[in-house]
Amino acid sequence: MVNRSFVRHSLKTLTPALFLLLCCSIVGLAQTPSDVQELGSRAMSIVFKDTSLKTAIQSVGKQLNLNVKFDEAVKDSEKLTIELRDVSLEQALKIFFVAKKLQARILEENTIIVYPDNADNRQKYGQYELWPPKSDGR
Repeated sequence: MVNRSFVRHSLKTLTPALFLLLCCSIVGLAQTPSDVQELGSRAMSIVFKDTSLKTAIQSVGKQLNLNVKFDEAVKDSEKLTIELRDVSLEQALKIFFVAKKLQARILEENTIIVYPDNADNRQKYGQYELWPPKSDGR
């Protein structure tokens, strides 16, 4: 049987250590804008199971610091089930778009519009630059 003084001593020792671990993990999660850009290009695994297409796109877009808007033809009832490994967030969005026959254009800085990829919509949104923007060789 464990005596009370041993439990008290253990708690006095473990509590500061656990608090320190918690603080370190919170600091590790804090991100600066450059961290977000790095996150967008870092390979990771992404899994969505029977998730609303809009929710999945908005979730990944938010991590890329993108405000995502949708054309009225993109239905909220559309579901996405996908498992991606070793992809960046940007690559994941591109894959979502190909899988669901969508395209995105940049409306303004950090804001994109997502729409079904067809001739009418390409003409409707043609004045806006494609997302993701063409790489400048960096």
